[in-house]
Amino acid sequence: MISIFIPVRKGSKRVKNKNTKSIGAYKLGLLEIKLKQLKKLININNSKFNFEFVVSTDIKIVKKYCKKFNWIKIHNRPKSLSGDHSLQKLINIVPKICEGDFILWTHVTSPLFTSTDYMSFLSSFFKKKREKLSSAFSADEIKKFIYSRRKGWVSHNVKKIKWPRSQDLKELYIMNSAAIIAHKKTYLNEKNRLSRNCFPIKSNKNAGFDVDTIDDFKKLTNLKIKL
Repeated sequence: MISIFIPVRKGSKRVKNKNTKSIGAYKLGLLEIKLKQLKKLININNSKFNFEFVVSTDIKIVKKYCKKFNWIKIHNRPKSLSGDHSLQKLINIVPKICEGDFILWTHVTSPLFTSTDYMSFLSSFFKKKREKLSSAFSADEIKKFIYSRRKGWVSHNVKKIKWPRSQDLKELYIMNSAAIIAHKKTYLNEKNRLSRNCFPIKSNKNAGFDVDTIDDFKKLTNLKIKL
């Protein structure tokens, strides 16, 4: 079984009530969009995967909304797991509240990561994984010249060619917040959401878009939200 874990906490500093701020026809904004995407994931799954959905929250309105769905398990998130620096504590408790052999950690702040994207991500993971403790994360590929003050050029080998074509640069990735998957043993043994042998799974264009600021909300209004 795959446990899909969705943390939703209050106390957003940049945007007040970010997770439930209304967006167009969605009165509960990012939360409503994400749960509808996950509901559609159930519908298109066709019994390929067995899911458990766990929403961990300290927000009353989120708990009230989630109670409408019998397929959602609510974790009443205590204050000790809701602070700005409580991520590691939350990681430690996730395997205790999730029953699945694998845990897929996702966020409501990735409204463009659709039900189809989740299916594609899962299919890629189980196709590529080489051993039980392997893990993966959704990512955006970079095809740019990247320089480090410490290591110099990391996007290409200057000893081979000083200025390669952009398409010939190394495969580099930026982790986005859409999906992180690992075996439960990774949480228990490594106290982490990703194992040391993790690998990136490239997201579709814009799918990894993360809403974090007012400007992001403004950009979102110009983008088509799909379920």
